[in-house]
Amino acid sequence: MHEADILAAVRKTQFRFLPRIAERYGVSDTQLRAALRRPQLAAERAISKATDIPLHVLWPDRWSEAGERLVRRGLKRAA
Repeated sequence: MHEADILAAVRKTQFRFLPRIAERYGVSDTQLRAALRRPQLAAERAISKATDIPLHVLWPDRWSEAGERLVRRGLKRAA
């Protein structure tokens, strides 16, 4: 999903804003904002839980449908 689509999904939840997700899931707001552009494991999981959207839908280039991480430290794994 595009960054704007993810933020729109967040706004449709009970949390409405990234800082509220940060408080609830114990992740910094900075990590959540960074996750929109680059891999941040804990932040990605927090956004996924808050929006109730699977990781592979939010970040298809980072997660497989089986829930496996496709990238590590910003590098894609070899196929």
